[in-house]
Amino acid sequence: MECAHLSDAELLRLVRAGGEPASAALRELERRHFQAVRVFASSCVVSSSAADALAGQAWKRSLHPLDRGASGAVRPRALSVVLRTAVAWSVTDQRSVLSPDLLSWIQTNVHAETGGPQTPAGAAEADYHPSSVAVRAFEGLAENSQAVLWHTAVERDEDERVEEILGSGTEAVPLLRRRARNELYNVYEQLHQAGLDDECRPFHRMVLAYAEENAIDMAADLAPHLERCAACTRAVADLGRLRVDCGGLLAEAVLPWGGAEYGAIRAEENAPVGTALELLPGGAHLPHTPGRMRRRLFGRWGIPGPVGRSRPRVSRLVQSLALIGLASLAAAFAFSGDLRPGAPQSSEAKPSQSAAPAPSAEPAPSRTTATATATSTVTAGPSKPPSGGGKPRPPASSPPVRGAALEWVFDKVDGGAVTDTSGNGRTGRLTGAPAPSIAGSAARFSGGQAVVSDGPVVDTESSFTVSARVNLADTEDRQVVVSQDADQSSGFLLQYDADEDRWEMRVPFDDEEDAEEADADEAAADFGPETGEWTHLTGVYDDDADEIRLYVDGRLEDVTGHDSDFAADGDFAAGRGLSFGEAFRGVDGTVDDVRAFDRALSGAQVAALARRG
Repeated sequence: MECAHLSDAELLRLVRAGGEPASAALRELERRHFQAVRVFASSCVVSSSAADALAGQAWKRSLHPLDRGASGAVRPRALSVVLRTAVAWSVTDQRSVLSPDLLSWIQTNVHAETGGPQTPAGAAEADYHPSSVAVRAFEGLAENSQAVLWHTAVERDEDERVEEILGSGTEAVPLLRRRARNELYNVYEQLHQAGLDDECRPFHRMVLAYAEENAIDMAADLAPHLERCAACTRAVADLGRLRVDCGGLLAEAVLPWGGAEYGAIRAEENAPVGTALELLPGGAHLPHTPGRMRRRLFGRWGIPGPVGRSRPRVSRLVQSLALIGLASLAAAFAFSGDLRPGAPQSSEAKPSQSAAPAPSAEPAPSRTTATATATSTVTAGPSKPPSGGGKPRPPASSPPVRGAALEWVFDKVDGGAVTDTSGNGRTGRLTGAPAPSIAGSAARFSGGQAVVSDGPVVDTESSFTVSARVNLADTEDRQVVVSQDADQSSGFLLQYDADEDRWEMRVPFDDEEDAEEADADEAAADFGPETGEWTHLTGVYDDDADEIRLYVDGRLEDVTGHDSDFAADGDFAAGRGLSFGEAFRGVDGTVDDVRAFDRALSGAQVAALARRG
């Protein structure tokens, strides 16, 4: 029976049904997942034979319909059962083959919670199951949502690989990924809220808003509660990580021992899983397997250093926690069992008041009703004013974002020239017939005008950030808000895509003549504008992380990988793009607060920029 076209779920049903098709289905599941199971099993033990035995036993248990971990996506379930099986071994004669590090973790985090080692074999496994809110939220997702999140965020698999796992006829993987992340956020929020005690309930909305960086200025109000409450601290850390390090959060939730290292290794390469067997910790005892060797062994589950332009996911975790000012707290509670609402913190676990913001890395979930309500409750006002209400102004206390390479706020326009208030002398020329009109410190376009610099402003082969505030009068056509020219087309386009009704930060791979057909990567929101309303857009190209980020009204909406840049050293423009060497996709509406930076701004800086406007 040919099974390669079947989804994991279909294969699993065939395996459990038995009969002739079961053997072929089992072989296909093993082809897809078993080597990853053996990779993780090898990290748990000290010999090749023990790795074989542990992987084989865990694999069978993960497929058994009565196993407690038998529901959900195949890969994370099987990996989790490896750890649970190892825990069961710790109270049998097989204890001697377990890794000393794992034994130490079991003693501290499993036996200490269950009252000491159990003596029928398997009793410890029955008692042990990861119980964090994050893992319970993940287990509460639909099977396909689990598979999409695990294989895109943790395994870093290509879309084609994910489509194979999900089966034919599935929707586009990026769309499924955004939905799944949103689903995870909602389930986590519901579980957290359900476990709150009376002391925590008044802070629930503040916790959500703070974790999303929509209320950074309320840290002083929330910090005293976070100092006392481990559960709310964990929620802030987890929800913050969901936005910027979803893969790391899931790996450590499903695999509380070894998960961070497993995720770091998977993030360090994009070769097939089979190549990992060549590079296991202590991997000299393992047989050679085919495949290109793209990983580098960095000691027994040691943290990797940067390789080329790729940064390990673990370091991004530290940056993401610093972003929300809770690095020390999150570290203190990484393996803490005392996460009850209202549980006291240790004296060391206090929010950092000096942690610097760091770049965001993963897209945030779309806002739900609960989240939107929380945000509106604690922020100074809506991110967009009502139709016709004019441009939103930031609170006076909003911190500036210094070091702009260009700043066109249209307060000073003289003789068809817009003053660059950054002080760098990059004056903007009003172009078009007629030229854009200036009204209320903003530039009004009608589809055939632009404001253009004399030469480039950002280096498109390095990190940069561009932002603008825009109020579209019409949404029937595609419109480019900010771009920079190459010879034939734009090097990037911060734009509205009318076909998809969404905002985008689009970066082509090369200077193709036809910008419409050029291959490109794009970070995209899952919504577009309302005519007559102001929207603040920020596009970030992070060269170090090889990724593009899109923010709308200061909120991270999407992140996508991009590792192919080229020099677009033509004019910087607001109000149009470039295709076939000519202006195209002109804005029909009003643009203001155009800024560019020669670095990748952090999420906190973008939020401040959106407020400052």
